Amino acid sequence: MNPLFIKGAHFFEDIQPENKPELHLVVVTHLLDNPQIYLDCLQGMGTLAMILPKPKSICRATLEQVEKRFQVVIKSRPQIASVEVMAAILNDFVPSDELVLVDIGGYFATSLPELIPRLKSRLKGVVEVTENGHQRYAALPELPVPVVSLARSPLKGPEDYLTGQSIVYSAEALMRECHHIMNGGTAVVFGYGKIGRSIAKALHAKNINTKVVEIDPIRAIEARSRGFDLINKEEALQTSDVIFCATGNQSLNNHDFNRVKNGAFIFSVTSSDDELDLVQASSNFSVSRITDHVSRYERLGQYFHLANRGDAINFIHNAEVGPYIYLVQGEVVAAINYLCTNPVENKIVQLPTNLRKDLAQRWLSHFG
Repeated sequence: MNPLFIKGAHFFEDIQPENKPELHLVVVTHLLDNPQIYLDCLQGMGTLAMILPKPKSICRATLEQVEKRFQVVIKSRPQIASVEVMAAILNDFVPSDELVLVDIGGYFATSLPELIPRLKSRLKGVVEVTENGHQRYAALPELPVPVVSLARSPLKGPEDYLTGQSIVYSAEALMRECHHIMNGGTAVVFGYGKIGRSIAKALHAKNINTKVVEIDPIRAIEARSRGFDLINKEEALQTSDVIFCATGNQSLNNHDFNRVKNGAFIFSVTSSDDELDLVQASSNFSVSRITDHVSRYERLGQYFHLANRGDAINFIHNAEVGPYIYLVQGEVVAAINYLCTNPVENKIVQLPTNLRKDLAQRWLSHFG
């Protein structure tokens, strides 16, 4: 086994909480091309009752291995958002005892209030990993259970930063496959959040002319202070050779595609259903495959390139962030244990600082 994975396995052994026989976990996760030592740790906490892999980030070989050991159910976001569908599935796999949901992207947010009365199990709470998911839960008028959010944890910062770097790496690789390069053109980043900030920084380091579209005035000021020109959406679409969509909240709608500069490349950092309104665009434009991961959209003399059907491009290259992914997964483990061993109010909370520091120290002892 790769030395990184061996260290990761030892790290999870170090942080493994005491087994709770009554605890059942239902986990939304990526299934990438690496050993699933994180899932082994979750199974050691209780019963890993069901895995819901994110459909856009599944390695077939990994899926086959995981299916031999765990119950895997593949559902789309609309299916998971359906109260009837999820209540039936959860009651089949967790007919009693305690339940914790581990989410990546707010998949359960829409159905949560109506879902709980239909469950046979006792839902202790939700652990949410992403900013997009955090916002979905925060938008609910009232939370019926606690949500422990990792989205704004300082322990997630390194992963967010390296995700931005991996996005730029994948974008360059995909453009080169089409015999294009970024240098000499203009790039724009929609959204100056944690990942958008990292993308902009990586582009700037490569001497690529980079601008930012940001509607939040505080983030806009930060982008400007870092030396990035702020432009509006229309100007960005008409003048940019490379477009990075990093808002998590539909950077481009159907009408926006009509204004994209000829020959531009569009890259997303998350799922197409979160970032792009592609339904009408796919019917209004003629779509042809240029490479395995890049398509050309053309209509009436206008054309642009879309990578990975609008889904996150870094998963094409396994979304590598080194050992820092274990830090985020380790905080998920700590968050589940915190929900199960402490009284927590029905609101969005973060893991206490002392628990984060302990987790960080343990990570450093293995990877520092």
